[in-house]
Amino acid sequence: MHAVSPAGELASWYLLDRNNLVIDVSPDWDAAALAGQGSDNAFRHGVIGRPLGCFLSGDTTRMFIESALQASRLTRQPRLLNYRCDAPTLSRQMQMHLVPLPDGWVRIEHTLVHARPRATALRFETRSVISQPGTGTPPWLRCSICLWVCTPQGYWEPPEHIHAARPLQVDYGVCPRCQAEMAPPG
Repeated sequence: MHAVSPAGELASWYLLDRNNLVIDVSPDWDAAALAGQGSDNAFRHGVIGRPLGCFLSGDTTRMFIESALQASRLTRQPRLLNYRCDAPTLSRQMQMHLVPLPDGWVRIEHTLVHARPRATALRFETRSVISQPGTGTPPWLRCSICLWVCTPQGYWEPPEHIHAARPLQVDYGVCPRCQAEMAPPG
């Protein structure tokens, strides 16, 4: 979770308590939310005091992030997670730095590593199984970490290889490659 504008402005950090409630956000948070045309709950007043899980899509993604937070807390060691956070016309490589603090708190810092324009715009929408019962359409799955997309046929493809005339409806999870790369050593 972070406030990001389509142009790439990024709020730099947020602070979680031991129960993963958002306690504070960086001073640049509202500016990034405004630049990104975020909804009301994307601004500071809509984020502070809410559980981190409210901002994560998909059970697998939620469990993955909660496991990384717990590992950082238990080992009292920072963790660095590489991920992508694309906009429709921009590919962005990011890093999430989990910094454990006293009393089980964690400061989560986001850094833009590099950004480059996409050749063609690509839009995704979170697919709601509840709102689309019985459509018979096989689901597309999108990795919350690397943003690769698993086609209904089961092939994982980078988003640059996906072409769609309209927003592609996806469910979110964590692909096998990212699960293996992010697993703690040992």
